Amino acid sequence: MKDFFKGVRRHIGKLDAEHLREQYARLSEETISLETLFKTIAQGIVVLDEQGAIVKSNPAAKALLGMDPEDALPALAVPVGKSSKREMSVTYPEPRTLEVQSVPMESGGTLVYLRDITAEKERSEEELRAGATRAVRDLAAGVAHEIGNPLNALSLNLQLLQRTHADDPEIAECLHQVDRLGSILSGFLQALRPSKPNLAPGSVAEPVKGCLKLMKPQLEQRSITVTLDLPGALPAVALDKDQLEQVFFNLLKNAMEAIRDGGAIDIAIGSDDNDVFVRLSDDGLGMDAEQVAHLFEPYRTTKAHGTGLGLMITARIVRDHGGSIAVESRPGEGTTFTIRLPRLERRIRALN
Repeated sequence: MKDFFKGVRRHIGKLDAEHLREQYARLSEETISLETLFKTIAQGIVVLDEQGAIVKSNPAAKALLGMDPEDALPALAVPVGKSSKREMSVTYPEPRTLEVQSVPMESGGTLVYLRDITAEKERSEEELRAGATRAVRDLAAGVAHEIGNPLNALSLNLQLLQRTHADDPEIAECLHQVDRLGSILSGFLQALRPSKPNLAPGSVAEPVKGCLKLMKPQLEQRSITVTLDLPGALPAVALDKDQLEQVFFNLLKNAMEAIRDGGAIDIAIGSDDNDVFVRLSDDGLGMDAEQVAHLFEPYRTTKAHGTGLGLMITARIVRDHGGSIAVESRPGEGTTFTIRLPRLERRIRALN
């Protein structure tokens, strides 16, 4: 379509009336075809202008949202001009879960894509990720047996050797590589044998503060500023403190690897009528739409030596808590992760 318009503009001065009618007819046919596709496609599509106002939407968007997209726009919470992906729940005309994905357009607007993922959410995690789980299971079973014990022995002997050769850089590098292999092995094993959370009432602020305390030396070493916006009181959620500490550790570690020394990480904790949320933002490199779309998949990573398992495990833990995780990012403008966990009274109402 773009090439068609360029061609017409380039040669319009040379076209006679007959050729202009032919080009108009072609354009009309293309427009009708696209309009038919736009109206009949099962997925919801909403087009926003540069200010975030709705320019166009299809009937599927209204059907999925249960209301006019204009009325649902505040709930969609689309970051204008940024790539993002998140889940949202709707209750009318029936309860369902939607995936909301935004993609910047060349024109300066934003394309919003709505997809009903209720059936996917209702399936077990094993069904959703059967292929990836089988691959991890087969690999981890062999790695655990063949590499685990020799790796521990190698690490122990290198540490003993380092006591008498403390200034040898090659020994330090070997230890570093052994530790890296150990981390990869642990990630595989954890993905293979996920443990269900031991839920108890508590404040989501506790695992956040526990994680910051644990990572304080690393943050200070790189002169990274962390701002924590914490309200005076928070509604309780059902949580496993240890597992949520791992969630925030993974997100903080990713943020640290995405920003330069002296960068900044902002953490805001708050609540609304349904959920308690934790929003973690960094001023790092950011990600494009393709990276955001595949962010929580195993073996998909932006790191040179990563496995992609960390965020997969993070998303699984959040889902096991009955919550959701969303990401917003744009190249060169940092990344924001938002974790939402249901307030305890909301969970109790849902179980009654």
